[in-house]
Amino acid sequence: MLYSADRCGNPVPVALPGAPTPRKGLIMRVLLVEDEPLLAMLLEENLVDLGHEPVGAAATVAQAMALIKEIDVDCALLDYSLGGADTSVPVARHLIHAGVPFCYLSGHSSLDDQVDAPRAPMLAKPVNTSALVQALENMDRLRLRANCRSGQGLQA
Repeated sequence: MLYSADRCGNPVPVALPGAPTPRKGLIMRVLLVEDEPLLAMLLEENLVDLGHEPVGAAATVAQAMALIKEIDVDCALLDYSLGGADTSVPVARHLIHAGVPFCYLSGHSSLDDQVDAPRAPMLAKPVNTSALVQALENMDRLRLRANCRSGQGLQA
């Protein structure tokens, strides 16, 4: 996102022509697990442009789990393959147990059937903005539904 300054010198976001407009009420803390630094940086930038708060860019399962322990996240984008034989499956299992919606990211058309990976939507890399927006909106709906079932979304 580009910034200008108001007459007091405060930063003011400037919308670019054709750029997606952040939607009010959807701001989420999004855990990003991506082992390729350039893709992680681009996804973080897209999340900010869409009005969300990226939570780290973990490149390993250990980094992702450390972030989850420190920060409450609303949803997650998980690169399925994290280099070598490592996958984000342990993170996905933890997120399911915590009731946090997530999507896999992959450069492949499908996940390895031999791995017992939790089921979740998959976004093809490189992720286009419209697919990212749709995935975030879907995860927001799942998150809100889960909060209502647990009583977190109810006002006293």
